[in-house]
Amino acid sequence: MPTQSVDASGGGHVCPFQIAFILDNWIRRRFQNPGKIIGEYISAGDSVVDVGCGPGFFTIDMAKIVGPTGQVIAVDLQSGMLGRVKKKATQHGVDDQIVTHQCRANTIGLQCAADFILAFYMVHETPDPGRFFEETKAMLKADGKLLVVEPKMHVRQAVFGSMVEDAVRAGLQAVGFPTGKGGRAVLLTHG
Repeated sequence: MPTQSVDASGGGHVCPFQIAFILDNWIRRRFQNPGKIIGEYISAGDSVVDVGCGPGFFTIDMAKIVGPTGQVIAVDLQSGMLGRVKKKATQHGVDDQIVTHQCRANTIGLQCAADFILAFYMVHETPDPGRFFEETKAMLKADGKLLVVEPKMHVRQAVFGSMVEDAVRAGLQAVGFPTGKGGRAVLLTHG
């Protein structure tokens, strides 16, 4: 399946695509290795979603793990970020398994059946975390998993706890708080 985009508009406080290089570089990879962060949750043939994918720091590794029988949906608010994902996908030879989707500030606007969804350092940027969790729950397969990781420097423990409560109210269940994921993390499934 070729890389494609879905046009949408939105806004909000997000990292501008013009400085995407700070989100995807060898220094970050030393401290936040994508394979170590997500590798245990996805397998060959899986359907996965990278919400708030930015320039594709996790997306490309996800595509390599799911392989030619799997699919990665890279979701971002900014068309510039999605353009970078497409370029990197071609460079890494994984463009056949990556689909891009441009969301809006207040909705993901995606229907799918995902085995795994990653929300890395982005839930705190959404205008309504409760709605975000309702949408991601609807996108998950019955046995699917959602990994949320938030930066300790921006998201205090109390705020993170509130996010987890929003997820539970949306019908998700916290099945673990994994460590070594690069921030405050929770693994969620259908409740």
